[in-house]
Amino acid sequence: MSTELKVGAVVLFAIAAASGFILNMNDTANFFGPPTDVYRVSVSFDSASGLGRDATVRLAGVYVGRVEDIVLSDIGQAVVTMRIDNGVTLRTDSTASVSNEGMLGEKFLELTSGTPGGSVVTDGGSILPGAPVSIDQMVLVMNNIAADAQEMATAMRNVLGGEAGETRMAAILDNTELLVRQLGEITRRSQEAIAGSLANTEELTAALAESIPAMVENYQLFVSEATSLVSDNEAGVTDTIEEVRGLIADIDRSFLQLEEISQKINTGDGTAAQLINTSETIDKVNETIETIDDSLAAFDSFYNRASQTQFTAGLRSEWYANDEATKNYFALRIGLSENNTRGFIIELVNDNIGFPVVGTFLTDTLSPTGELLDRVTTRVTSRDERFKFSALLAAQFNKFQFRGGLMENEAGVGIDYSPVSDRVSFTLEGWDFGRNPDPHLKFRGQFDVWDRLFLVAGADDLLSTDFRQFFVGAGFKFRR
Repeated sequence: MSTELKVGAVVLFAIAAASGFILNMNDTANFFGPPTDVYRVSVSFDSASGLGRDATVRLAGVYVGRVEDIVLSDIGQAVVTMRIDNGVTLRTDSTASVSNEGMLGEKFLELTSGTPGGSVVTDGGSILPGAPVSIDQMVLVMNNIAADAQEMATAMRNVLGGEAGETRMAAILDNTELLVRQLGEITRRSQEAIAGSLANTEELTAALAESIPAMVENYQLFVSEATSLVSDNEAGVTDTIEEVRGLIADIDRSFLQLEEISQKINTGDGTAAQLINTSETIDKVNETIETIDDSLAAFDSFYNRASQTQFTAGLRSEWYANDEATKNYFALRIGLSENNTRGFIIELVNDNIGFPVVGTFLTDTLSPTGELLDRVTTRVTSRDERFKFSALLAAQFNKFQFRGGLMENEAGVGIDYSPVSDRVSFTLEGWDFGRNPDPHLKFRGQFDVWDRLFLVAGADDLLSTDFRQFFVGAGFKFRR
């Protein structure tokens, strides 16, 4: 064999080997027919635009086969047949969608493997089409967005263009500048108000810090006295119960004796038997027994009401800002009805403020002959500071409580209103209606922080322009 022939044979062998390698890498049909290690799967699309025969098929981005054929079905859909490697498993709920490699790259089929454990697709089977977003659809959406933006720009140009638009823009800027200045002024005023509120809070805290120790001491003293009073009453009630039990035992013995006498009389003769056996005597005995039963029932009802009576005691201290002094209250409320809607209130008041008392004095200047030359009128205002006493009857009607009686040594009335719950209440009181020039009127709001601690605030002597002042305070209350 000549050298030229050997060289030609080697070149042909190299070309054949390279062609086989390239064909194997692209997984195309070889010269001897289609590959035998694949199975065929079909899928139907409404449109397979841009997808051609021999396009790649991928699963999770990995090459798994190629498009073998694309035909049109009887209903106008594109039926795509794929060759899938035998090592790849697809299920009946797998999907196929047309995708692009970038904006301008070629199109390929992207598969999903389906639900694990589902039915496996065999040779000649079919899978479901996906719902891809094509480049054409994206371009259409972008065109619509661009059209909307152009319309918006045209509308803005029509509104702001020309002299009228310049006038509108200038007015908008002026209004914005005015709004910014007003917001700055509001912020400055708010800072001043907040600073004043903080200062008032500091004064209130300091006043409460001075008053609370004395209030706690008074409250502890009151609790001790109330406990002693309750203990004494319990001993008295116990004795009363024992006496009632003894009385009932005596009555039982009396009835037994009456029964024995009745039996003796029924079996005997004589005037006594005739007297007892007459209907008139029996009626009188029955009336006597009914009277005894009514008396026992009345006593039992009184005892039950006494044991259910609710006692409420409290200590309240109010600090008056103008006089820088306190007014202290010790109150005891006794419920008079079964549901405590009616009661009796007793208050002891330690008034370090007092109420204004105005006196008028006349000074006359006379001549030697007794004629009036000059008269000077002097008005003197003093404070009536003393211990005072209140005794009031109270009645509850829904959210309102009405009180009336003796209020701080004078006749007075009051009303309490709880709009939401028992923790929040508002009180209006009036007394000393004969005071000159105006009666005494007081408003107070109360908030229960806990069951036994509450805060108060309000205004006193509302009708007097000279002596009206505000107060704050706190207090304790105790129920039995």
